[in-house]
Amino acid sequence: MKPRGSIMGQLGEKLGAATSTSVPQVTSFMEFLTTHARVKTTGGEYVPYSLEGREAMIPIIETFDLVLGSHTGKPLPDATIDICGGAQIGKTVLSLNFGAYVTAVLYYNWGYYLPDDDLVEGIVDTKLRPDVIEQIEWLGPLMQVGKTEDKRGKSVNRKGAFQVSDGKRKAFGMIRGMGKIPTTFSMDVAMEDEKDDIPAKRSKYLTGRMTASPLRLRCSIGTQRYHGAGQQKQWEDGSQGIFLFDVGNGRQINLEEQWPSVCRLAVDGTPKPTDPKLTNAGDFRDDQGNAWAYEPGAPYYFADPDTGAVVDRFKPILKHLRPDRLKLLKFSFRLSQLCLGAMPVNQFVSRWQDAVRDPEMMTVFRCDVLAMPANSEQAISPEILLRARTVEEGFDLRLTTGTAPRYGGLDTGNRCWFISREIFSEARKHINWAEQIPLSQMVARTETLFHKLGLTTLAIDANPAVDQARSLCYRLNGLEGIDWQPFNGKTDEAVLKFPGGLTWNGKLKRWEGLRCFVVEFSVKQGGGIIHELGKDPQGGFNRFYPKIRANRFDSIDRIINEFLTPEENVIRVVDGKLLEEPVMRLPQKQAGSPPIVETLDAHLVTGSKRGKGSNDEPTDYVDGCENHLT
Repeated sequence: MKPRGSIMGQLGEKLGAATSTSVPQVTSFMEFLTTHARVKTTGGEYVPYSLEGREAMIPIIETFDLVLGSHTGKPLPDATIDICGGAQIGKTVLSLNFGAYVTAVLYYNWGYYLPDDDLVEGIVDTKLRPDVIEQIEWLGPLMQVGKTEDKRGKSVNRKGAFQVSDGKRKAFGMIRGMGKIPTTFSMDVAMEDEKDDIPAKRSKYLTGRMTASPLRLRCSIGTQRYHGAGQQKQWEDGSQGIFLFDVGNGRQINLEEQWPSVCRLAVDGTPKPTDPKLTNAGDFRDDQGNAWAYEPGAPYYFADPDTGAVVDRFKPILKHLRPDRLKLLKFSFRLSQLCLGAMPVNQFVSRWQDAVRDPEMMTVFRCDVLAMPANSEQAISPEILLRARTVEEGFDLRLTTGTAPRYGGLDTGNRCWFISREIFSEARKHINWAEQIPLSQMVARTETLFHKLGLTTLAIDANPAVDQARSLCYRLNGLEGIDWQPFNGKTDEAVLKFPGGLTWNGKLKRWEGLRCFVVEFSVKQGGGIIHELGKDPQGGFNRFYPKIRANRFDSIDRIINEFLTPEENVIRVVDGKLLEEPVMRLPQKQAGSPPIVETLDAHLVTGSKRGKGSNDEPTDYVDGCENHLT
């Protein structure tokens, strides 16, 4: 029997021989994919990875190589790459092969994060092992699946983990769910799959797992479902890359934004400018109004909706709508199925037939095919905001007094958010000012805004800045510095007439002459609005301030409904007439508009999202998000 040391020595020799002779020189992620990676076909056969028909993936892969320094030798630290794509475009294949490349070739630690732990085993056993590790001959000998190291450097078993070593270097990969805050594992690259389903609070901790890394690359890849949140927010915060197609005469079009009219039926089998266009009803119509019904297998194609020029989907052109963010290394891409020539047009037309008949299928179509946000939980969309801007002549935010009554709202925190609404009538209202205020300036700045805008009343959601909120109540209601003793020792049913015109009518349980009050969301849904005498103990006596109790859901719902019309099944009758237009109108958003206008949009969209119950029924409006101006 040979000594144990001899056996281990032989194993070391074999591993060393394998790594020195079998591992090829790979200089880029692009080379790794096109030379070594393989993909599974419909029939179960594995073939070399190809970008034919998926040319839009090329600049995305090149961006990974740019950040990794594949051709410069200088990696770009602290970059973000966000791929917001349709379904089944090869996102998982790209991610897992990237994980294999950065660990086995570059020896970076790679973390791949999924919405929950239940998905981990499936990804490892049905994707990583058979589709990546077993398809690259030299990769298997380097990897130990299910192994990682603990804090002491000892090898431990861990589901979703793998270790890579060539005998001299080590790197680790970790695939895990985000059911809890990530700890222990240190990374150079953190990738999130389907970010919309990963809790935002837990996601923020991933950056902390890369503190010791010289690279600190964060990526997300998935479909966009929610406006202004999750994956879509990643795209908005980045360079906003989209894919255009040349249609001649110097014009370029984006296919998903032109759907469905970008799709045509070749009536006689050959594309012509007179061919009918696909409609929102699912049929095809020409300029004379003639209609053609959908037929499976008919010759469908993409063309410029205006000229009929045929689109070559094998020649996408990348355009970054926010090129200024490229220098910040914030890369983001939107990649729809329409941009990939390998995907048949007939499939899109077939799915469109289901979408126009079923609202839920329409939501799926927009997310999976068009790579555009769509859901049933958010009441306000960018289209609804655009309508609120264009229903009348545009106006700007102005820090001046107005002719109609104005009412303000203030949400407090480390950053406070102020908003003012101008009420012309029950059928027409404007948002005329919005501003972010540091907590340290909350009292002084809000008092200034109150007077400059000529507000009638200001409502303050006090928590957590309770003291500052009460200070504003005292100042704006003329209560600062008054003698409080005469108002003490009375019951809540008493009538208290304060200097400055403010009155607490205890008999009617109502405030009169109100200019500023604190809001407390503590009433059951449908419980209305309750006036209370707020008490601020001072040691021997009380100061009093106006407090209004309400229900959070009802309050947000009223605001949201001011943007909605009968198109969204919100019926509003004023003076006996059905309102066809939204009540609330927004300031225009164009080049040169203050950034707060864009922030206002984001808060309205985010704030209009409702949670889902166990039976998928909508529940309360979500909390703990950027919805402060709602």
